[in-house]
Amino acid sequence: MDYYHGSIIPHLTELHPFEGKENNLKKPCVYLTTNPQLAIHYIRDKSRLWISPTLDVREDGVLVYQEMFSNALEYMYKGVSGYVYRVSGDYGINTVPGVRFAAVSDEPVPIIDSKFIPDVYDAIYSFADDGKFIYDHYEDLPQLRHDKIRDWVLKWIKDGDWTSKPEEPMARFYQEKWPEYWLEAVKARQET
Repeated sequence: MDYYHGSIIPHLTELHPFEGKENNLKKPCVYLTTNPQLAIHYIRDKSRLWISPTLDVREDGVLVYQEMFSNALEYMYKGVSGYVYRVSGDYGINTVPGVRFAAVSDEPVPIIDSKFIPDVYDAIYSFADDGKFIYDHYEDLPQLRHDKIRDWVLKWIKDGDWTSKPEEPMARFYQEKWPEYWLEAVKARQET
């Protein structure tokens, strides 16, 4: 079976297990997916501060992206280029909790070939024309969803103790993307 992996790193011949802060399995592994469209979403410029987007893969394979802040998709992906690497093997499916069409390998995975993606934003958006991508803009989300995002952002600010270090890049990210939640977090800190 063919699997895919998105990366900004060029000319790879093998994928190696890694353990990073985004790794929800908390062990070194290679993430793979049977959905090449989903792999494109993992081509990210790590220098762009980000939070994990709300990305759902429906049973029919359609990806639904809900923005966490205004213009999040453009912020994350516009101008970013990278590769979708194709591998083949028996890595299972749905082995990653909460991620449909995903699998992992604890061992290095040889690459068969790759496809260059010149602009990830354009590539992602092109799937909307075929009905394979639904883009829910932040401004159009229901109030219930805004309330949930607010709760998450306030928790992340508190957990990172970002209000005590407002000049740090991540603190500036929160200030820029959610200024009202930042002010709420500052006020809450002052009241404790």
